[in-house]
Amino acid sequence: MRFGTTLPQFGPFAAGADVAERIARVARTADDLGYDVLWTAEHLILPYEIRTPYPYGARFPFPVTDPMLEVVSTLSWVAALTRRVRLSCSVMILPYRHPVVLAKELATLDLLSDGRLLLGVAGGWLAEEFELLGVPFRERGARTDEAIALLLALWTEERVNFDGRFFRLRDAVAFPKPAQQPPPIWIGGGSPAALRRVARLGDGWIATPRPTLEALAADVAEIRRLAERAGRDPAAIGVASNGAATSLDDLLARLPRLEKIGVTITSVPVLFWARSFTHALELMEEFARRAGLGA
Repeated sequence: MRFGTTLPQFGPFAAGADVAERIARVARTADDLGYDVLWTAEHLILPYEIRTPYPYGARFPFPVTDPMLEVVSTLSWVAALTRRVRLSCSVMILPYRHPVVLAKELATLDLLSDGRLLLGVAGGWLAEEFELLGVPFRERGARTDEAIALLLALWTEERVNFDGRFFRLRDAVAFPKPAQQPPPIWIGGGSPAALRRVARLGDGWIATPRPTLEALAADVAEIRRLAERAGRDPAAIGVASNGAATSLDDLLARLPRLEKIGVTITSVPVLFWARSFTHALELMEEFARRAGLGA
């Protein structure tokens, strides 16, 4: 099992002129302590009032006026500050971005970080954000599938010919290629369509919060069943989750069950549990010690 933690790239810990120092401290601390993944999150633009029901809890987790730094820029900066930790997002919303531009940005990040990109993607949920960006909300699933296919083509093929519903390329060339061939693509979401997408296309599943470990286990079993039906090896699909743990002690107690369920990356969301930024760093160190990271 590997372990990841979240960068203070969004929400209240991203506010203020010293945000760069906070991000740097979390990134370097995670790298030194033996954490395996640094997570970011994405919204490009938010409505002043969110009408779409928040699918992962009672309400959106922080005020819309709190900062959210752009993902690729943040991870590129963090790549220069770290040595070994993987650089990821939970999650980038693929329908928001043109795949050709995103492929170039991410290939550059992967190359310059010596192959440390772990791309987390999903189709999105916030209808007002799609409206603000001029992207049809009802097309988000089809656009996500097509964007994944085009990213892979741009990353792995020397001469790209692509015929899609939304994007078409003829005799296109995209260099440099990423260091990884290709970078792993993990897919988020918890709807039946998202689970099918993981089973068909994903190197892993970034699990949405589930009310119980039994519900998480049922979803993992469903992904494995669908993957086998699609002719893929179910054991090759990773799972990222913390089982909806509510504290450091709770997460440590859940680790044996999470491993049995099939979780391969456990998220340690200290920023959501901490009373202050200093407390978040202390929790990172405590978890690393008690879980034996880097041992």
